[in-house]
Amino acid sequence: MFSSDRFDRQSILILDTGPIRELVTYHAVYRFGFSKLRQELKQLTSVENYQNFSEFLATFRKKMTSTSVIAELHWWIRETDHHGQIRLWTRVREEFERMGMDEDAVTLLAMDIELLAKLGPTDVSLLEIARRNVQQHPVILTVDGQLQMECRKAQIFSRSLSEACMGVI
Repeated sequence: MFSSDRFDRQSILILDTGPIRELVTYHAVYRFGFSKLRQELKQLTSVENYQNFSEFLATFRKKMTSTSVIAELHWWIRETDHHGQIRLWTRVREEFERMGMDEDAVTLLAMDIELLAKLGPTDVSLLEIARRNVQQHPVILTVDGQLQMECRKAQIFSRSLSEACMGVI
C-alpha cells in the first residue's frame, strides 16, 4: 500500500510517544489480553490498520526516538500493576529491538527556550534530533497536531499516526 519512492530508504523515522504507546497498547490488548487498555486504542483498531502501520515503518531504514519519549512512556506504564509494568516494558524493548530503534538525548541547554515553553521537552527534543539528521531526510511520526505545525514551520517532514494506519502516505 505504501510507495517505496515516497520515502526513500535513506530517510530516518523519528517516533514520538503516541505512536509507540499505540503500538504497545495494540500488543497488550491482542497478545496479552489487557482488555482494559482496548479503550485507549485510537488508530490501531483493526488488523488492516496494524498492517498498514507495519508497512509504513518498514519503509524507513532507520528509526529513532528521544530519551524524553522513554520518560513519557514511563508515566503511562507506571499506572499498571507491577506484573503489567514488566510485560509492557518487555514489549517496548521488543519493539525497539525489532525496529532497530536508536535513542538520542537532547540536553536542556540545547533546547530553544521559546519552543521549550510552548511545546515541552519531548517535542523540542524530537525537532532537535530531526535538525541533527537533516541530511538523512527525517520524518517525525506523531499524534500531536501542534508538533506537526512546528514541523511545517521548521520545514521538517512529519506524518500523523492516522495517516500511517490508513495507508494514505
